[in-house]
Amino acid sequence: MKLEVLDKENKKVSEFEIDDSFLAVKVKDDLIHDVMLAYQQNQHIGSSNTLDRGDVRGGGKKPWKQKGTGQARHGSIRSPIWKGGGVTFGPKPERSRMQVNKAQKKLALQAVMAGKLRDGEIIVLNEFSVATPKTKEVISILKNLNLKNSKVLLVADSVNETLIRSARNIEKLTVTRQNAVNVYDLLTHKKVLMTKKALEEIISRKG
Repeated sequence: MKLEVLDKENKKVSEFEIDDSFLAVKVKDDLIHDVMLAYQQNQHIGSSNTLDRGDVRGGGKKPWKQKGTGQARHGSIRSPIWKGGGVTFGPKPERSRMQVNKAQKKLALQAVMAGKLRDGEIIVLNEFSVATPKTKEVISILKNLNLKNSKVLLVADSVNETLIRSARNIEKLTVTRQNAVNVYDLLTHKKVLMTKKALEEIISRKG
């Protein structure tokens, strides 16, 4: 398979050939689903916390005597059935991890990449760089590539501070390095803008 390599003006500068073995990978949807779930689960911080009756301040004294008042029996004003009391079976800080082995991650990434390449959703650039940290410069490049209003994942072989500052205020643009690209990012972005060096590096890691 041959892909056109474009410059920032959307002009063809060369071609990039991908071996058919990279595109021929076949995996079950369950594998990609598992990798997606693992990514989302492992991003969860798990910091939610509630106080049970032993954690709420006060309530050490019995509010009234056990018998003779005509009221229900209570031992503490911090009981969960009282306003301001503790919470029964509320969430506690917990971070659960879901493990997927490296071979499965690599295979799922290759399968998703192959699908996007076949569907023409990956645009290859000879390079992506900006001279000064100006958002309008990145917007201009996206406009030239007809991607201004699309949700775009930019995968670059080199991401410096200038590029980060130029792209961070563009709502539908996500910037990542080639060694950090993952299945979740690829599937949640319709279009992928990728430098030639980044694509070469990702393909070299197949298998």
